[in-house]
Amino acid sequence: MTQGASVPIVGQVLNDRYEVLEKIGEGGMAVAYRGRDRVLGRAVAIKVMRPELAGDAAFLARFRREARAAAGVTHEHIAGVYDSGSDGPYHYIVMEYVEGQSLKERLRQEGALPLAEALRIATAAAAGLEAAHEAGVIHRDIKPHNILLGREGQVKVTDFGIAGAASSVGQTDTSTIVGSVQYMSPEQARGEGVGPQGDLYSLGATLFEMLTGKPPFGGGDRLAILHKHIYDRPPRAGETRPGLPPEVDSVVAHCLEKDLSRRFASARELLSYLAACPRSEEAAAVPWAGRWRRQLAHALAGAGWWLRQRGVWLLAAAVLMAAVVTGLSLLASARGRATMVKVPDIEGMSTAAARELLGARKLLYREVLTKPSEDVAAGCVLSQVPSSGLEVAAETVVKVVLSTGPSHVVVPEVTRMSVTQAQWNLEAAGLAGGRVREVYHESVPKDYVAVTLPEAGTRVVRGTAVDMVVSLGPEPGLPVGPSLPTGPGSRQGREYPLDFTMPADGSDEGEREVVIEVVDEDGSRIIYRGRHGPGERIPQQTIRVVSATTARILVDGKVCAKRQYLP
Repeated sequence: MTQGASVPIVGQVLNDRYEVLEKIGEGGMAVAYRGRDRVLGRAVAIKVMRPELAGDAAFLARFRREARAAAGVTHEHIAGVYDSGSDGPYHYIVMEYVEGQSLKERLRQEGALPLAEALRIATAAAAGLEAAHEAGVIHRDIKPHNILLGREGQVKVTDFGIAGAASSVGQTDTSTIVGSVQYMSPEQARGEGVGPQGDLYSLGATLFEMLTGKPPFGGGDRLAILHKHIYDRPPRAGETRPGLPPEVDSVVAHCLEKDLSRRFASARELLSYLAACPRSEEAAAVPWAGRWRRQLAHALAGAGWWLRQRGVWLLAAAVLMAAVVTGLSLLASARGRATMVKVPDIEGMSTAAARELLGARKLLYREVLTKPSEDVAAGCVLSQVPSSGLEVAAETVVKVVLSTGPSHVVVPEVTRMSVTQAQWNLEAAGLAGGRVREVYHESVPKDYVAVTLPEAGTRVVRGTAVDMVVSLGPEPGLPVGPSLPTGPGSRQGREYPLDFTMPADGSDEGEREVVIEVVDEDGSRIIYRGRHGPGERIPQQTIRVVSATTARILVDGKVCAKRQYLP
């Protein structure tokens, strides 16, 4: 059977297992079918790659890698990936089947959703993204089409693996790969790599559409929309939907920040803000005046029936009652307007100054998170919700994220290592290799690191470049002592690799400090320090042995293993 042959697939059984029952949808990369797994006897969704993509070997290789990675992510809000394979011209992925409709279909039917429902769907999708991101899987194409709504209220993010494979064909080839550019992050629109924050931007655009009935950027052709994502300020959801709680409006705005440093840093951070959002527009947007207006209106409507039963002579009483209602309503509205204040910009301020300024505006201050920052000093406000410039009711709580300042790490011991080995250790510690300078050195062998700047043990800002001084060996022309033997036992010694993998004991303790200490006739020294989780392999170390040497591996200060070497 030739690639791309026009053969009906409905009714076929792929690899004698997956029966294709009916077509249920299609996108830029694949056609979706409802199917049945004959082995496990369950309904499945089968996504079959389009022929023009199935003929691309690079795409298929990337597709299989992404599918394997996605299959390793299990979460209640992710449509699971069960299997992938090929059968003749068909290259497919088998996924969890969710009976219901996509979020896009619901938006087409209903338009903007109730606030509580929009926040419920966004929260579920963010929780699914958090699980995927923690597993190292980026979706790259979050949009209403890829969020499924089950008949019993389930929310499932789908197409992990398929969207990820698209990047092998080209980020900006939107006509054949992405299918829609209305939810694309600025960095993806520029053709750059997409990380977790790219998914959060796309989820913010999706939440914008759930709240307003349309995506933030529309109109024009694809290139025009891409240009808007990169350069234009996104509209405020509250401008289209008056009465939207300012907390919700601010969350959407933070998701749609073009500057990554101002966007939510992780799905977990986004979830903390979504949890604090009001679920009722009435409670947030309709002040005391509005509630009294409605109650009086209901009372007047009930009184109208009573008046009609008793004749025209009570018309004067009805007019008087209407006047009272109108007067109270106007008075209450005036009071409601008088309580609205503009949120000041407190980002970058100290906590004391921020509290004082908010208090002067009759707003409340609350710290919700702390987060490292390379730009904002420790103890100062890194971000705020609601954002500055919004008008909110007096006594509204302004939630702030405080900066803990730049994150610091310890420079590891990399002397007497090769430059390559030293750079690996520096990168594993969160640092960068800096300039390399060569000098003559009497005791450090040629091509090995003699000293680092800053020195080992120094606490520096994560990402700092560490310069290395590499030995050229003894300076030529200087008097040297008797030549030493070069065999076993000589000072030149020999090198041994040291590999170590953290025990996978099933505990949930997270990362732990690993230290490798070497002890020989010259004393003890630390050659590696880093943090690793269960089952994680540390970067391979090289030990130069010139005498009987013992390497001790300590985990959180306790000896976990020993290695002994002879020259």
